[in-house]
Amino acid sequence: MRKLVSTVAVLGSLVWLGSIASAAQGVIKTGGGEMFVPNALIQSTLKFIPGPARVSSGGALTWVHADQTLAPHTVSIVDQSELPGDIEEVFECAVCAEIFEGHFAGGFNPVVDVGEPGLDTRLDSLFFEPGGQVTAEVSAPPGTTLYYLCAIHPWMQGSISVG
Repeated sequence: MRKLVSTVAVLGSLVWLGSIASAAQGVIKTGGGEMFVPNALIQSTLKFIPGPARVSSGGALTWVHADQTLAPHTVSIVDQSELPGDIEEVFECAVCAEIFEGHFAGGFNPVVDVGEPGLDTRLDSLFFEPGGQVTAEVSAPPGTTLYYLCAIHPWMQGSISVG
């Protein structure tokens, strides 16, 4: 039994170290899945891995669709106060409607760049599909923390500390 517990602990550490290495290389993955049982259950474990990331101003981050769904995602910059904090706020996500307006204004726009080129301000947003990835420069000034969510799955949330 001790061997099993030790093996599980070592494997868990390797997974954790792997997520740090990914973040250090500027890669954020989507993870998790969804389950639906009619009249009984809706469950989603979708998330950004890691949630918090660090990058130098002018550096790039890449988001990779690696979860178990066929659903697209967005990386959408929002104010911290706009991040849903409970299930009601998830289903009434007002900022998500604003994000969709940007992505579908005059046709489909996979990249919405409101401020300067790159990710730097509220409502900058990137759309990416299953099996895909998206890379963007983070142009916010050093000392900034950008908060983001997936407008399709607003419980998927992360932050970018800009150095």
